Amino acid sequence: MVSNRRKIYAVARADLLQRIRSRRLVAVLAVVAYLGYIVNSGQIELSYQIQDGDTYVNYYGEPTADVIGIKAGLTGSVILLFGGFFLVKNTLERDRLHDVDRLIASMPVSDRTYLFGKWLSNIALTGVVVATLGFVAITYHLVNGVGTTDPIALLVPLLLLALPVGAFVGAVALLFETVDRLDGTLGNIGYFFLAMIALVGITPASEALPEDIPRWLMALDLVGLLAVYEVTVSAALDEIPGYNGGLPALGTFGGDEAFTMTVESWPIWAVFQRLGLLAVSAGIVLAATIAFTRVDSGSSPSSPDRSGLTAWIPSTGSAGSNTGQESENPTDGGMAVSDSGGVHPDAGESSTIDVSSLTSVETRDASGFGRLVDAELRLALRGRQRWWYAGALGFVFVPLFSLVTAGSADVPVDTFRQLALPLAYVWPIFIWSAMGVRPSQHQMTELVWSSQRPVGQLLSEWIAGVLVAIGIGSGLLVAFLAAGETALALGFASAILFAPSLAIAAGIWSRTPRMFELTYLLLWYFGPLNGGVPVDFIGVTTASLEQGVPIAFIGASVVLLGVALARRKSEIQ
Repeated sequence: MVSNRRKIYAVARADLLQRIRSRRLVAVLAVVAYLGYIVNSGQIELSYQIQDGDTYVNYYGEPTADVIGIKAGLTGSVILLFGGFFLVKNTLERDRLHDVDRLIASMPVSDRTYLFGKWLSNIALTGVVVATLGFVAITYHLVNGVGTTDPIALLVPLLLLALPVGAFVGAVALLFETVDRLDGTLGNIGYFFLAMIALVGITPASEALPEDIPRWLMALDLVGLLAVYEVTVSAALDEIPGYNGGLPALGTFGGDEAFTMTVESWPIWAVFQRLGLLAVSAGIVLAATIAFTRVDSGSSPSSPDRSGLTAWIPSTGSAGSNTGQESENPTDGGMAVSDSGGVHPDAGESSTIDVSSLTSVETRDASGFGRLVDAELRLALRGRQRWWYAGALGFVFVPLFSLVTAGSADVPVDTFRQLALPLAYVWPIFIWSAMGVRPSQHQMTELVWSSQRPVGQLLSEWIAGVLVAIGIGSGLLVAFLAAGETALALGFASAILFAPSLAIAAGIWSRTPRMFELTYLLLWYFGPLNGGVPVDFIGVTTASLEQGVPIAFIGASVVLLGVALARRKSEIQ
């Protein structure tokens, strides 16, 4: 038992040390610190809302240590629930990429020990995020807070609310990495919606007092909002005129009235509920050992499936092409040449090649820019599942079929606009998420840099993403124009430009698709799907078109593309 604990610690320590040496973690912590600051400073507020006619009056607590601590705890829970998954979900992938999994497989370390070590590393990494929020909370209260700066009041909510969420998310991320079908964009999207369901799952308690909330609902409160409600509701009932109960909300409400939000001691059920969350997390890690395969057999989740419909999309060139998936494995074709002129040790004993005997490359400009775009488009489209192609064709032909059968005057514009349009512009996320990342994922970066058009390759990748967006939205655009809804063309332009631009900028800077997936899904969820006007970049709402929101996102697209191209230019210098 003692030996296993040491092995778990050793696995966790090695993994964490590798992670905290990354410069990207510094950028992540800077963003977390900024989010903590804007919450503590009141730009994002914890408020009780009272309806007064057609308007709402927001009551927020004065920035005492108790209030700052609670806001920091809730902020940490929400950040880790959504961002934590994308932050920690690479611990097994990294070992596979660097062949560390083969080294560990040769050691007397069981699957269970290995995965619990990785889980402990995930918890430690989320603990770094929690510590950052704690530091920001203490610093802010020292400078701008009301009353005594009490470290216990400031830090206990972070430990009680946020840290268990980090443990839970770390376990779920580990489980998703061990299941092939969940270890990719599909799993990331699925997790995002599961997190949303967990967040809104407590809405049945929105108007009830704490004593009327069922215990089972309290048990499902992942972020700890019901616990916060219970420790602050007494002050709200005493201080807020006309308040008779109702959950507080965390958001940008522009607080109208301040009140003294005294905080009672944390209820014992909340402590047991968070301990239960830790136990569930440990159970998830145990479940992950069932699906876990210690050493990858050589197939990659990103490797293309050349069966079925995907076989209709031709390959982008022969083995060795710098844009083809065939080049991912240097031993393809039965031989591999090393830099020194020898052969790759996996190439086989009959593959001794002298590099000086090969025909020198006189020119790498095999064709024009159009062929490069064509190659990137084929790379983007091939290898998808059949249901993805069927859905994409549905977005194109269903509006056209409706236009032909019902006529331009009877096209269900509102249905297409409210339902089909948002779905159409989340469907290509499987393609966009690979943009800017594919060369590094397949270890082809150096080949791309040394090619004739390293910047053109990135630009052609972006154009391919735009063409996919145009294709999927083309049926809806024709239906809207035929129905006289020409204003929606502005939203269409924003949609086809913004997503590829965000994808390629996030991909080339972060070297991972997860930054784009999280950012885009959050914007898409709060904007096009739920009608949030400030981020409705595809014009689902009339107000967003009137306020010029799509125009702002078109401008942002230009900036993002420029940032991505600048990054590529800096790479090749």
